[in-house]
Amino acid sequence: MESANLPTILNMDVDVDGLAAATGLRVLIVEDDPSLGRLVQMVLSRHTSEVEVARTGGAALEAVANGSFDAIASDISLPDMSGIDIIARARELSPKAGIVAITGFVDVDVAVQAMKAGADDFLGKPFSAEILWHLLNKAVDNRRRRLEADQAEAYRELAYTDALTGCPNRRFIDEFMSDAVEQATRTGEPLAVAYFDIDNFKLLNDYTGHEQGDFVLRRVARELQKAIREPAVFGRFGGDEFVAVFPGATVETAQRSVEQVRDAVGHIEVSTSSRIRLPMRVSCGIAAFREGLSPRDLVADAEDKMYLDKSVSASLLAGGLEQAASEPMLKLSNLKALRNLVKAIDRRDSYTRFHSDHATRLALALGREVGYSQDELAALTLGGPIHDLGKIVVPDEILRKPGPLTAEERRTMEEHPLMGAAITAAVTDYDAVVDLVRHHHERFDGDGYPGRLRGTQILPVTRLFTLADAYSAMTTDRPYRKGLTAEQAIDEILGGRGTQFDPDLATAFVRMVERDFVSGTAAA
Repeated sequence: MESANLPTILNMDVDVDGLAAATGLRVLIVEDDPSLGRLVQMVLSRHTSEVEVARTGGAALEAVANGSFDAIASDISLPDMSGIDIIARARELSPKAGIVAITGFVDVDVAVQAMKAGADDFLGKPFSAEILWHLLNKAVDNRRRRLEADQAEAYRELAYTDALTGCPNRRFIDEFMSDAVEQATRTGEPLAVAYFDIDNFKLLNDYTGHEQGDFVLRRVARELQKAIREPAVFGRFGGDEFVAVFPGATVETAQRSVEQVRDAVGHIEVSTSSRIRLPMRVSCGIAAFREGLSPRDLVADAEDKMYLDKSVSASLLAGGLEQAASEPMLKLSNLKALRNLVKAIDRRDSYTRFHSDHATRLALALGREVGYSQDELAALTLGGPIHDLGKIVVPDEILRKPGPLTAEERRTMEEHPLMGAAITAAVTDYDAVVDLVRHHHERFDGDGYPGRLRGTQILPVTRLFTLADAYSAMTTDRPYRKGLTAEQAIDEILGGRGTQFDPDLATAFVRMVERDFVSGTAAA
């Protein structure tokens, strides 16, 4: 500040009573002219007892860093650094302070730079100390209001934002949906709602850990953000559930966005501790608004359709396996994704896929041969393809070992039925399927594992599948050995009647295989 301004500063008439409310402000004046700095300090001291003067930019920033100033007035021209830089740094160090920029060269560009740097106001020379004090108080008040508004906006955003994914939360969707239903009712425009659910998310968390689960949630939210365009919105509706609302859109229009999400999520993979990459899938249902539907009814309709999408369908039955019964299938909400886990094993051990499907075809053929019920055939249809699911936790060096296993390695391998059953039980209450996965290595004489069950302690479906499983394993080529011929495998089955296998089922199985070979329709 130039000394020519001194008379202007000293010759002032300040309304002390009108500024009494500001008394107590802690003020920093950044001014390189010692005389002017002392005069400004003296004048402002009539209103507040805490006025500090810094003569250089470095001293000013040190004071701001070490102090707590309510207001800062900084000259733009200083010997060691630009006042613009001081203002920018002071704003970082003291976000609540009101800042006024002062210069003797009034220029629009300089004023704009100062405001962009963080100044709340701008004052040109010469100026009245009364005006400076007024601007400092105004800057403090404006800064307080702005911070309060920012804080209120931040609280509002938090109230409507999911903390993990950063996308809108259920509260936002509920309110948006209410408005959308009201508008659709009033205008007659279409409205569609899509309900997304990540398949087997609980299993994912339990098996791979919550960090991987959080990763999947964030990735799904990201894919939804790419696919759901305004005026449509989406939000996290529950733990692993998302809802999208499409104002003015038909189901067909919404379906295009849904398929984009499905495809993108299908490319999301997570890694397990066994270095396996597991693919992901979302189930989805879309509902159209109809007159009289409440927002809750509309969401419930979409959710019901989502569960239909999630329920087991013929697409689960890879390899041409037929659907044995529809009613038991509806009990299963998540077995589709278990096939994805089996596919992950297939990448490590190509034998598993062929063997699982081969054994399942043999088991279904024998089940029909001996007159199993529709429920029992359904259990074979569903449990057979995933019976070796627990191998997902077996390390590659054991799973692919081209030779006999050590005792320790065998113990590790023998844990796979328990792990497979735990995974299956986590996603379905179909007991016969869980039992098949858990006990397909039991023996009729009680020398099997993991439960050492004996005879009729083993469910009929599981006793039957152990035959098909053993025959398929014996006749399938492995990297380290050639499979047995059908005749050799039949001899092994006959030799295991009453020990490894249920004697009646073993006899029926051999009779079926021999007959089919003669007729040329063998499932082997």
